[in-house]
Amino acid sequence: MPALPAPHTLPLPEAGQDGDTRDNSYVLGHHGFIYTGSQLASGVTVRHPAVLLLSADYAPFRLSLREGATLHAAAVLVAPLVARSLDARGVPLLSLNILPSHPAFHVFRAMQHPGAVALDRHAFKPLDEDMAAVHRGTVTIEQAENLFEAVVAEAGHQLPPAPAPDPRALELIRRLDANPHLSLDDLARQFGYSQQVMSRLFSSAVGMSVRDYHNWLKQRRVYDVLYTPRSLTQVAYSAGFADSPQFSRTFQRWYGLTPSFARNPKAVRVFIHGGSNEPHTPGG
Repeated sequence: MPALPAPHTLPLPEAGQDGDTRDNSYVLGHHGFIYTGSQLASGVTVRHPAVLLLSADYAPFRLSLREGATLHAAAVLVAPLVARSLDARGVPLLSLNILPSHPAFHVFRAMQHPGAVALDRHAFKPLDEDMAAVHRGTVTIEQAENLFEAVVAEAGHQLPPAPAPDPRALELIRRLDANPHLSLDDLARQFGYSQQVMSRLFSSAVGMSVRDYHNWLKQRRVYDVLYTPRSLTQVAYSAGFADSPQFSRTFQRWYGLTPSFARNPKAVRVFIHGGSNEPHTPGG
């Protein structure tokens, strides 16, 4: 799996200092990321990763599915591509996003019906100190990644067993990770299938249509360049968007916040492999 490039960064003020109320964003390569905050709330969002939402202090938050169901809990799993709104104002929340390249992604996409489930928050108790430190922003990117994998593993233990993935699906995902821009025609030729058969295999393996997958690739490319000195217009073009307004609208539909907020060092402290813990001040 390719590593994210190291951005040009500014020195980091001491993390977790008193009065520092910034959110934290931990970018863990192409398999996931963690976002934390204490005033997280959004209208309806839809994103390609599965999402684990955990309250660091067990205070419940509210998650409402667009179809009508509402969960009031301290730990919730949201399946990929499920529309929902969130109200976690006043709750120290961790949002762990499990992307399609993660080995456990197929377990969580199996939960697309009912779309979101409450988990037992007390089962994560051995990780409480680590979650609190991640929320404060007082850990390294490596420590955050260790917590990410431990939380994902515990969540998997609470879910019904997922069907074993088709070996052809595993090979398909391996090829897509090596060359994510392969078209359906390319894949059909490589596997020796018709387009129709390849399309069904793709949806079964990846958990989304080819069109949705290529939209997810835009998300991957966004995180390759968002925390660099490039302007938002340059980020938009690099990720495959027509222009900056289209990028901003899409980003807000994914995450419920604007890209300018997400990379504002006064609002969000960013941890990323290969760099210091603060993004460069945007160039425009």
